[in-house]
Amino acid sequence: MKITRILLLGCLLAAICLPAPAVAEEPIIYTVKKGDTLWGISKRFIKDPYYWPNLWANNPAIGNPHLIYPGQKLRIHDGRIEIIAVDEKPAEASPDSAAGETAAGETKRVRLVGIYGGARSFIDANEADLLGTLVDTDDNRYMMAEGETAFFEMKDLSAMTPGQQLELLELGPEVRHPITRQPVGYRVDHLGFAEVTEVTPSVAVATIKDSVREILRGTRVRPYSPLPESIPVKPAPGGLEGFVIAADEGKLALSQLDVIHVDLGSTDGLEIGNELDIYRNRPEIEATLPENRDLMLATPEIHLGKAIVIECLDQTAAALLLKVGNQPILRGDQVRTATP
Repeated sequence: MKITRILLLGCLLAAICLPAPAVAEEPIIYTVKKGDTLWGISKRFIKDPYYWPNLWANNPAIGNPHLIYPGQKLRIHDGRIEIIAVDEKPAEASPDSAAGETAAGETKRVRLVGIYGGARSFIDANEADLLGTLVDTDDNRYMMAEGETAFFEMKDLSAMTPGQQLELLELGPEVRHPITRQPVGYRVDHLGFAEVTEVTPSVAVATIKDSVREILRGTRVRPYSPLPESIPVKPAPGGLEGFVIAADEGKLALSQLDVIHVDLGSTDGLEIGNELDIYRNRPEIEATLPENRDLMLATPEIHLGKAIVIECLDQTAAALLLKVGNQPILRGDQVRTATP
């Protein structure tokens, strides 16, 4: 009896310690567009341009390692990429959406993985005024690298705590509204991350944890809050209209899974999870009938795509492009809150 109890106890403990079944990772399906290369896709989606030899080696049908063809479909996982064979149907996800299907009654969610880090390549003027500055290092160096300690002058030092993550930035060119031409913010380039180790009466002391470029005195800094893995889709208030004012990483034309920045924010009632329709008005055309010779005719607008708000400030917001039509999206195109 004692042996039996011991065996039963052992089986119970083994069952408890067994790892839970792994949840299947849901990839995103990306459609290759004109000009895409394995190098560029590897850099954009997994932040490693040198990943492309692995991608090429696993797909020997690609003859030119730098050239793939528009219309090809890729499975984007978190950290790896697969090319979908022509005769294989991508059943994991819709080819033009990062939002998966949900069961009846469940809230629809959109996945946000590391590939969407570009959402913070633009800041509005109000946020720019709150940036801190790297003012010195513990050994008085001008250029810094990973592992070194730096001192930061912060606008709100009381908000700093040990262990807090900081994003290191280079403030770029001023961005003007494409219609009004008024200043709306700045482009920013991500330089790396630092972690606060100490807060003195005058500065925050932090260790540089990661850098993608040289870190210099005068580098700007802001508290870092990572994007969540996914966000729920929320009904948007009707009647909100605005413009695309900036593009992720300063791109001129945008496509699926790029990030746009719009001139709508929380003060307008916009929220994270709201969906936006993107469109462009066609120019009016002259009427040809004699009785209408002095009239101009309005034609239907061009539907360009759909996006979901992933970050929302007071007066601006960042949105991920989920669906894109057959025309590129440009600064100055119009947006409005989508209705179901």
